Amino acid sequence: MRSIAAAARAAERDAQRRHKQNQKMQMIADSTSAVEDWENYVDNLVSIHTDMADMIDWHKIAGQPRPSEPYQASDHRDRAEMALAKFKPSVFHAFRGGSAKVRSRLETQVEEAAARDQKLYQDALAAHAKAVAEWEEDTALAKRLVLGEAVAIRQVIEEMQSLSDTALVGTAIEFSIGENFVHARPKVHGDDIVPSMRRKQLASGRLSETKMPVGQFNELYQDYVASAALKTAGDLFHILPLGEIYVTCTANMLKPQTGHQEWAPILSVQFVRDSFMRLNLSGIDPSDSMQNFRHAMKFSKTKGFAVVEPLEPVSA
Repeated sequence: MRSIAAAARAAERDAQRRHKQNQKMQMIADSTSAVEDWENYVDNLVSIHTDMADMIDWHKIAGQPRPSEPYQASDHRDRAEMALAKFKPSVFHAFRGGSAKVRSRLETQVEEAAARDQKLYQDALAAHAKAVAEWEEDTALAKRLVLGEAVAIRQVIEEMQSLSDTALVGTAIEFSIGENFVHARPKVHGDDIVPSMRRKQLASGRLSETKMPVGQFNELYQDYVASAALKTAGDLFHILPLGEIYVTCTANMLKPQTGHQEWAPILSVQFVRDSFMRLNLSGIDPSDSMQNFRHAMKFSKTKGFAVVEPLEPVSA
C-alpha cells in the first residue's frame, strides 16, 4: 500500500510539474504574440506609403486606337455546306428515311449553321459597340487629363475612393485643384494613434510594458504624418498625369489663444513627380525623405509638431 501511495504522490508531482511547464510555455507564447502585434502595428503605422493605388498611364490611354470592327465569319455555314456538297445518295440511306430526307436534313443544317454564324456576328457587333463607347469615354477623359482640365481631375479623384477610404491616413482628405497641380489636405489622426507603451520580451519570456519615451513617441508620430503625406502624393501621382502634388497634413490641435481644438496645418510638402518616383519607398525613413522636397515642418523631439503655413494657399 505504501508503494502505491508513493507512486500516486510522484504522479501528482509530475502532473503539477507538467502543468507549470505548460503554463510557462503559454505565457512565453502569449508574450511573443503581444510583442509581435505591437511591432506590426508600429511598422504599419509608419509604412502607409508602401501601399499605393494602381498606376494609370493616361498618355497611353489617350493614344489608344479605336477598337477594330468585328469580322463576319461563316465557319459553321462553310462546314455544313461542305457536308452537303459531299453528299451522295446511297443504298444505306434507305435505313434513314431515304436519300431525299437525308439531303433535306443536311440543307436544314446549312440554314441553322448560317443562323448561328449570324447570331455570333450580332453578338460581336454588340460587344464592339460597347467597347467603342468605353474607348470614346476613356480616351476623351485621358485627353482632358493630359491637358490638365480641372473638372476631369476632380472626376478621377472622386472615382478613386481608395484615397479617402484608407483608415490609417486620416479621417478625410480635402482637395483643391490648381494649374496642373492638386493640393491635397488629409486630416490626419491625432498622436493618440501612436502607442503610449513599449512592449518587449524579457529573457525570462515574460512581457514587459514600459511608458514610451517622449522623444520616441513624437518621432513615431512624425513618421506617421510623413508616411500619410507620401501615401497621399503617391496615390495622386499614380492616378493622375500631373507633375506636382501639394500635400498639407492637418491635425486637430489645441489653440492656446482660445483653448479649443482646431484643425491646423503641421506638414506641407511640394512633391515633384520625377523625384518622388525615384524614391525607394520600402527603404526610406518617412520623415527624412521630406528633405527631397520643398516642405514646411516645425518639429522637435520634446514638443512634437508646431503649426506651419501651407506652401500653397488653400483654394476651392
